[in-house]
Amino acid sequence: MNTHRIGVRETASIGIIFIIAKIFLPFQRSLAEIGGTAAWIIALIAAMLCPLTWWSIRGVLRHASGGSTLIEATEEIWGPWLGTIWNLVYFTFFFTITFLVLREFSELLASDILPRTPMNIIMIAMLIPIAVVAYAGLEAIGRFCWSAAGLIVASVVIVLMGGLMTHFEPDALLPFWGTGRSRVLSLGLVKSSLFSEMLVFGFLLPRLRKTSQWPKAAWWCMSVSAFTIFITTFVYLFVFPYPTAIRLNVPMFELSRLVIFGRWIQRLESVFLISWLICAVVKLAIGLYCSAATLSQMMKLPKVQPVIFPLALLVYACSILPGSEMEAVSWDGQYLRTYGSLVSIGIPMLTWLLGMIKSKLKGQQT
Repeated sequence: MNTHRIGVRETASIGIIFIIAKIFLPFQRSLAEIGGTAAWIIALIAAMLCPLTWWSIRGVLRHASGGSTLIEATEEIWGPWLGTIWNLVYFTFFFTITFLVLREFSELLASDILPRTPMNIIMIAMLIPIAVVAYAGLEAIGRFCWSAAGLIVASVVIVLMGGLMTHFEPDALLPFWGTGRSRVLSLGLVKSSLFSEMLVFGFLLPRLRKTSQWPKAAWWCMSVSAFTIFITTFVYLFVFPYPTAIRLNVPMFELSRLVIFGRWIQRLESVFLISWLICAVVKLAIGLYCSAATLSQMMKLPKVQPVIFPLALLVYACSILPGSEMEAVSWDGQYLRTYGSLVSIGIPMLTWLLGMIKSKLKGQQT
């Protein structure tokens, strides 16, 4: 497969946007439902476990032939049969992220912003630019992410600062352990899947020119993403204390509605919505590209592009399977964000372990 190189900034930006886009969905509310006033602790524990995905991906790629992606390395280490099974799991993971996020963002637009527009029309209108961006390739996505990352992060910072300036509850984080210490700590381990999108580095790292650039891109991505997810959850609980925090449909959108910078600067949610839509389109384009790349590498195709548009139609078909927005959110929380760490940490760790064993056996034979 023909590959083009991307830089550290583009690599980190792709990972950041792919991970943090969930903050514009009912993400903070879901954490508040299970952790209460300690939802921020769950986000903090999940962030601390994030490097496990990075270390396991790096280990897998180092025990494969040079230039291999995570998909190619998995098949090389496990063999054609078991490798294909694990790669199908990777494909299912990226594909599920794509169609669930498409449905959730479309529901957001249909319920709060464009209530008179049929949701099917909204999904189709989003899928067209998503497929076009994914078709442009990973290097084009990387350049676009680097350009858009500043706008997205700046909009988040302004919303958080504006929300705190408008309303603040000093005792919002009491009781400290929320729904219980043991429950919060165990859920922090389970919700390490909040950073499962780090799997995208299995496609990004081989595109860097030097392996010495791998840690820089990964740690920048993990640092910015972990801080963003933690601080949005933390501030959300201060602005909308529990139990109000579990009643809002789209937390960040509701938070943006509170922002008031003087008499003449109010109702800024329409301005912030632009950057959030850009973030949604980019995340979905990355998910669609990773799904297509996984499938094309499994089938040994020379290019990714022929698979993208058929997969986009399949994404649309699967996105209408949930009966409602709450069902889509439930699928995300109960399955993707509960068992996602098994895919992002468990499978790469096993592959890394097997790769080390094979390397030692080859060394002993020689």
